[in-house]
Amino acid sequence: MTEPESRPTAEGAKRAPRVFISYAQGVDAHTEDVRRLWLLLRENDVDARMDGPAAEQPQDWPKWMQDEIHEADFTLVIASARYHNSAEGKQEQGTGRGVAWEARLVRNLAHQNPFDWDQRILGVVLPGESETKLPTFMAGGSTTTYTLPAIDRPGIEKLLRYLTGQPYETYSPLGPRPHLPARDHSLGPDDATPAGPGAPGLRAASDRAATYITSYGGIAVGTQGSGSVYIHQSPQPPTGPDARTAPSQEEGEEEPTQ
Repeated sequence: MTEPESRPTAEGAKRAPRVFISYAQGVDAHTEDVRRLWLLLRENDVDARMDGPAAEQPQDWPKWMQDEIHEADFTLVIASARYHNSAEGKQEQGTGRGVAWEARLVRNLAHQNPFDWDQRILGVVLPGESETKLPTFMAGGSTTTYTLPAIDRPGIEKLLRYLTGQPYETYSPLGPRPHLPARDHSLGPDDATPAGPGAPGLRAASDRAATYITSYGGIAVGTQGSGSVYIHQSPQPPTGPDARTAPSQEEGEEEPTQ
């Protein structure tokens, strides 16, 4: 398997993708369906290869299979009971040696390319067949399988789009980046009011706040929901021997002079 010199794209392919069809002979109807798929692919600019034309002249078949798989951009593994049994070593003694060898080459190729083999080795299920008839390492839903509802142009469209690099669903262009302003950092209406003994914001804070208030030694501390902290120091009573006789002193009165 070789990487294509220029992978086909939606803008136009520089060369047709080369595809090898790996399948099991033995049932005439199945072989004829594979042939129809081969012809249909070639009619749609896919250089599909199968053993029919090669059989018109002498071949070293193990080498021919190895060369075709190595040179292909994609290998299509066609599901069938005979292919599955040969790939799993369950074929009858003396039968299916060719497809068993071919399936082994495909499996070895997957083993050599563990991270991207499923991009080049594709399971194909023809009408009337089942995904369970693929080799075990390709079945079970872990990789994409192309199930053809019919062997005609609409029936192979999904497969054909992938082989020719013309996907149906594509990414739309990115739009311009929107302007998303940051959060407003200005003060709220209460916090913006000038502070003072009779400030409305302060009075409202006293009414709302005091989520936690502690009092110790005449000090009262309160916290408002906005996070502001208010501290009030209450007058301390006189202490000592003259505490009972000491005159009270109102705010604003002057101390008597001697």
